[in-house]
Amino acid sequence: MREEDSVVLECLEDVHYALAEALKRIGKVRTVHVAMLENNLADLRSLRRTIEEVSAPARLIVEHLLEAWLNGWLVALETESLRLGYVRVRSVKVEPFGNICVSLGDLDITWRDESVSYYFYPDKVELRAADEKSGIKFFFALAFAMQNVRRFPDLPGSLQVAYIHPQMEQWIKKVL
Repeated sequence: MREEDSVVLECLEDVHYALAEALKRIGKVRTVHVAMLENNLADLRSLRRTIEEVSAPARLIVEHLLEAWLNGWLVALETESLRLGYVRVRSVKVEPFGNICVSLGDLDITWRDESVSYYFYPDKVELRAADEKSGIKFFFALAFAMQNVRRFPDLPGSLQVAYIHPQMEQWIKKVL
């Protein structure tokens, strides 16, 4: 774990604690604000899981999708039987046990981090099941940024990374 991850986790824990205490104080009040605060608490847990529970390749994808959500970038998706054109990311969540849930437009898709191999290209990523009979492809309107990829120097050595584009590998080697 990098030093910056420790700082982020500590801050997330502080906010989580304060929000949980506020929810205890608000108690039995029936208002939409309570539901919104509970959703914020769930989002904080998801952000923490992004750092603590998923592999480096999954984390790079989740953080790129979160950045796409935050900035309104477009993402397309393709599976064996479905093609979704470029749409906005509605949400990205990391659930317990490494289940990653992404909502693109009106489509929700979930995969388990430990059950897939990752194929990285500058503007897309492919996730393939262990049997390689099924897969998911995410196409990004904005490619992975060099500074984001460089934050994951252990990416090429990950057992879950089946392929990494030479350009991305070169960015990582400049860090090492």
